Amino acid sequence: MGLLLRGAAALVAFAVATGPAAAHAVAPVGQWSVVHNDRRDSYDTVTVTPGGAVWVAGSTRGRSVLLKGGRSTFKRVAGPGFRVKRLASASDTRVWAFGGSRYARWDGRRWQVRPWRHGRVDRAYSIGENLWVIEDSNAFPRAGEAGWQARSTLRRLAGSVWRRVRTPIVVKGLDGKWAAGSVRGAAALARWSGTAWRAVALPGIPFARPGQISELTDVAVDGETGRIMAVGWVAWPCGTGMRSFCGETLLLSGYPGSWTFAVRAEPGIQPRAQAEPDGRGGAWVVYDAKGGGSGFLHIGTDGVEQGMFPAASNRNAAVRDLAVQLGTGSVWAVGAAPSGGSGVVWHYGP
Repeated sequence: MGLLLRGAAALVAFAVATGPAAAHAVAPVGQWSVVHNDRRDSYDTVTVTPGGAVWVAGSTRGRSVLLKGGRSTFKRVAGPGFRVKRLASASDTRVWAFGGSRYARWDGRRWQVRPWRHGRVDRAYSIGENLWVIEDSNAFPRAGEAGWQARSTLRRLAGSVWRRVRTPIVVKGLDGKWAAGSVRGAAALARWSGTAWRAVALPGIPFARPGQISELTDVAVDGETGRIMAVGWVAWPCGTGMRSFCGETLLLSGYPGSWTFAVRAEPGIQPRAQAEPDGRGGAWVVYDAKGGGSGFLHIGTDGVEQGMFPAASNRNAAVRDLAVQLGTGSVWAVGAAPSGGSGVVWHYGP
């Protein structure tokens, strides 16, 4: 990937959908499009079942809202009775919703609700036979913080019990059998053996600076080639006051035993950048743009593209979650305007 990142990234131009038709427009192949827009809503999380059912959760005028749809139409459906913060799915009859004090499973007919007695659920994943959650993860503050230490808790559902799982790294993101995060202030990966997580040796980050720290915030694995792509940040002390740290975006690509790190001055430190495979050997990386709203990096097989998500009613609409339909190039994103209104659903792919 290092060779791919030496030149300037190409900026992808997008046609912005506007007006009432935007809420029901079919996403063209080759660009992100707004496929649903509701000024009343604010969307927080999305999951896509292997069969293509898209679930979106958020709020409308202070009340929980749950949508189900796909391609061009979304309808409000009955929720589990609490504000849903995270979604995950394994099939059309195995969809999980997580709130603050409860979680639920959709069995195809109704929600089965249970108490949640653990920490704040920041990420949820249904991977093979495993259901994982990442709890109470912290993010590196953009202004920097001396002595900052990464933290999170990883849990796995075993039968009907959520068990804490020991990990050799502080986990911030999962995909397949891979976990991204950090250990003692350095970006790190770990791999699931089926019974335990094992740390994976990585090369040194290029352009090391005194006092440098780093972290991987998410990982995406291509299902066909096994190519692993991760995103994160690298930061170092550079002054005093509100901006005591400077930093860059960190990208990792490769295969076990053959890794390449690369750093990008833009988009800078991205404490919560999210990555999902694109179904074509690459990955999408979503981040918070400096001027507001959300931007993306698209890691392809022959380069990296950079661009912004279009918005139907607010140019600064921010992506809050990203999900892919396994085995396809169909990717979905949800979010809202910074003020919390004007919920948007985006789609890319066939």
